[in-house]
This record gives sequence, structure tokens and C-alpha cells, in this order.
Amino acid sequence: MKDNTQADKYKDRALGCMVGGAVGDALGYAIEFDSWQEIERKYGPSGITRYQLDRWGVARISDDTQMSLFTAAGILLGMTRGYMRGIMARIDTYCHWTYLDWLHTQQWTARKEDERVDSWLMDIPQLYSCRAPGHTCLTALMALEKDQTPGNDSCGCGGVMRTAPLAILDFLHSYASGDILFCDMCAAEAARMTHKHPLGFISSALLNHILTRILGGYADGENRQDRLVSLIQKAAEEIGSIQSAPDDNKTYKELWPKHIATQQDIIKKAIDLAGGDTPDHTAIESIGGGWTGHEALAVAVYSAVKHCTSFEDAIISSVNHSGDSDSTGAVCGNIIGCLLGRSAIPAHFTQNLELLDIIEEIATDLYTGCIISDHDPVDTPEKQRWEQKYCHHRYPHKR
Repeated sequence: MKDNTQADKYKDRALGCMVGGAVGDALGYAIEFDSWQEIERKYGPSGITRYQLDRWGVARISDDTQMSLFTAAGILLGMTRGYMRGIMARIDTYCHWTYLDWLHTQQWTARKEDERVDSWLMDIPQLYSCRAPGHTCLTALMALEKDQTPGNDSCGCGGVMRTAPLAILDFLHSYASGDILFCDMCAAEAARMTHKHPLGFISSALLNHILTRILGGYADGENRQDRLVSLIQKAAEEIGSIQSAPDDNKTYKELWPKHIATQQDIIKKAIDLAGGDTPDHTAIESIGGGWTGHEALAVAVYSAVKHCTSFEDAIISSVNHSGDSDSTGAVCGNIIGCLLGRSAIPAHFTQNLELLDIIEEIATDLYTGCIISDHDPVDTPEKQRWEQKYCHHRYPHKR
């Protein structure tokens, strides 16, 4: 980080990406399974524009934000292992353990004292809540827990909606020496852990590429919309060149040419629609319901491009359609939040947002990076806290 001004911008964008994803998730969660006609009947011609609070006055997040938090915890666990031991596996592989922790939050009512866990998030009581978790994620993780390979061919959006934290860590801390295509592959593999169809994980690679370029300032300056469009178009062109480590380093274009073309085509359609005057819900529903990875990303791209100067307008656009509103909202929130920063998110979207303090804490950890190493004593409260959170497989302790 070159100077304080640039560092402040990176932090603002890191927090904007994570908080923005949660905002879109929480706004869309109330209407996830509603048709546009039902949404319009309940909320009027503009659709839902403010949170539907629960009886305690809380805007609830769904499994999308839950799993994003566990993604962040996993990669921070991996980063810390590298700093402490001088060796680490590929960054996405650590999500295996923290995703199993998330699975247990869907099965347990509280942390079990005699069970090993891998994430400090297991100390957060509110995370022991089932918020319409995806069947594919649940069954795939149940298989992984038994050391079995998940047997699905799912292209659902349960992969892309949780992988944004990888872009933040990879870019800000130069993971893999800044090799963006390798980092894209890591994001895809984090999704592929549960979603085995290429369209269920190629979208994660593309989202990683987009977010990394936004963090790098490629959409900054005048004509932001044109710059953002150019950034996304180039990212879509480049994903075919990703080399897949689990597939003998063959490129994505060699392995899955039809699926790469499908992803590229739907992104082009989203960008073209964003340049027109079709009503948002109509344009989005011509893209798809967002239930699959490639559709969810395309809907998010549409709303972020069309409303690239307004966080609020982009989020409202991304959730108001007949489809997977929380996931399209979450991914759009990642993009527009990263683009405009945490400072651009209106206060009414952060007030009452469930677990805002936890979301911002882990986003700050992604921004800061590991602050301990095997060469230095853990001699400050901050270092001790980091060691407790990310150093090793953990048994229960009081936070």
C-alpha cells in the first residue's frame, strides 16, 4: 500500500465488498421465492426498497452471507499458517474446514464443547440459524465430512455467492505473487468444492477477476460506467486462459469451451441490456432467475453496470425480480460495494443489519492480513487475538 490515502481506499473497498454483499443478501432474502407480481403487490411498483425486519427489528442475512464469512475465515486461517509455519497449501483448500464448520451451524443449536472446530465464527450464537441453506451445499459438505467426493452436477449459485473474500485477500496481500488467473482458479475451486458443474464455478472465477480489477482501480476516473464495462468485458475474455490445477493445468477453454462461451454470452447480454432503457425487472428476467452461478453473476453485473454511481439503486435493482433475489443481491452488493466503498452505503442499509460488527471485523482482517509470524513474539493484545482466531484447529474458548 503506497500511502495512507490509497490504504484508506483499499480498506473502504474491502469493507464495502463484504458489507455490500450482506446488504444485498438481507434486502433480497425477504423476497427470495416471490415472483415479481407478488413483490409488486406487496411493496408497490418500485418493489422492495427497505429491509423487511423481523420481530426483533433485525434485517436477517441468509446462508449467502453466512458462507461468505466462513470463506473469509478459511482463507485467513490458511494465510496465518503460511506466516507461522512458512508453508501452506493452496489458499482455497482451507475453506474445506471452515465450510464444515458452517455445516455444523446448520445442524447444531450451539457450539459443542467436545467437538473440534476451525473457525472463531463458531463462537457467534446468531450463526446457528438455518436461513434457507442450499441443498447442494448441505449434501456436498455432508459427503466431504465423510471423506467422500460430492456426486452432484450442480451449476447452482451457491458457489459464486460466497467467494468474494478471496479477491480481497489475494489482491491486497499479493497472493501467488499477484497471478490473477491463478487466484481466479482458487476462487473457482472454492466453489467447485460443492458445485461440480462448470457453470457453478466458472462464475466464481469471473467474479474474482472482476473484483480484483476493481480493487486495482481499473474502473476509477471519469466515465466510470465505460471503464467498468471494459473491465468486465476483458475479464470475461480472459477466463478461458485460466489453467486448472486439478485438471493437469489444462485451460478452462480447453476443458469447458461451451460453458465458457455460455458465461461470456450471458455477461454480454447483461451489459447490452444495462445500456438500454428496459425496466430493470424485465431486463433481469430476460437474463434469468439467478438460480445458477452464471445467471446470478450476470444479473449482478447488469445492476452494477446500469447503476454504477449509486449503491442503493444497484442493490434495489438486483433483488427485485422473480428469482434468487438474495443471491443476486449479494453478488451485486459485492461488486458495487467494492466499486463505491463502504462509505457509499447509506446508513439505512447498515442500521439493523444482522451481524454488521462481525462482517466488518472479518472484512478488516482481510484488509489487514496476518499480523503474526514465527519470528516475532505474540506480545500485544492484537497479536494474541489474531493467534486465537486464526492459528490452528481450535477447541472451545471464551471470546
